[in-house]
Amino acid sequence: MWHSGRDQRILKRRRELTASTMPNSPRQPKQVTQADQEIGRKVRTLRRASGMAIIEAAAALGISWQQMHKYETGLSRIGISRLQAIANLFGVSVSTLLEEDAERVAGRSALKLLETPGASELLQLYLSASDEAARRSILALVVAAADLKA
Repeated sequence: MWHSGRDQRILKRRRELTASTMPNSPRQPKQVTQADQEIGRKVRTLRRASGMAIIEAAAALGISWQQMHKYETGLSRIGISRLQAIANLFGVSVSTLLEEDAERVAGRSALKLLETPGASELLQLYLSASDEAARRSILALVVAAADLKA
């Protein structure tokens, strides 16, 4: 269909206005924000704290491990229904994942500590100890090792 020069200018201006007034239009993809990245870090921390591999978490959510990785690294935004499924999987509320302060995730300031390499594995081993005496021995060993380093 042929358009006059004036018609083409009008159509061009309409496209520009639509793009500027509709930030989620197909011409402007949604941008990942710092909040998306923080939520992803919280999801990764909860997954690791639960001892779940990324493949297991992805399968439980019905997504690929690659998509789970994108969520955890903040490369993809998490939709609200998927966020609800993630919260259910880890036994927390959606509001817990949306909290701004990462140290208050799930009401546990220690959750931030679980991001330290080896921390979740150490906790899992501690919890798998057969009895209270074994757990006290593990704790004494860790305390002694920390004293040596200090």
